Amino acid sequence: VRRLFKEKLAITQDLDFITHRPAATEDVFVYEYEDGPGPDRNNLAFDLTQNYSSPWNTRILELLCQELQARREEENWPIKKSDNYIMDILRERYKRLRTVWRNAQPKLTSKGVLETPAETEARLVEGRLQTGKESRQANRRRNKYHRRVMVLDEMVKLKSEVQDDDLQSWKWLQSLIKTLGE
Repeated sequence: VRRLFKEKLAITQDLDFITHRPAATEDVFVYEYEDGPGPDRNNLAFDLTQNYSSPWNTRILELLCQELQARREEENWPIKKSDNYIMDILRERYKRLRTVWRNAQPKLTSKGVLETPAETEARLVEGRLQTGKESRQANRRRNKYHRRVMVLDEMVKLKSEVQDDDLQSWKWLQSLIKTLGE
């Protein structure tokens, strides 16, 4: 799915979707209400003002699903998945990309005017820095927990081999740490 989005939408990661040009409002309207031609297979553009269930976006997801199933046949993938399964994955991918795109759009400032491009970029950079910081903190906590569990497992193993008097204390501490979890 990632490779398909990369090729069809020219994105390598979710952040690249910030520059995605949405479908023209007129094209979407003509397709939905006047039997227009619909999305162009060679230049897919989502209607980012709507969710995945809009007729325009549903058609794009169907085209992507057909493309993925055709690749599966051509490349003889060992696992066959149903269209519904693939459509669910494509819908989730669209929701994530739409969220990224919407977060990158200028917001209203406290003064009631739209952010400048520089303010939007600063907000996005700040958000990425905050996410990175939270990720690093979670990683440190997780590593600390795993180190504690490893040390306690070894201590219980050592104490049980020697039949030390404080074995029950170590077992209790081990169960407490594992109960509390990460």
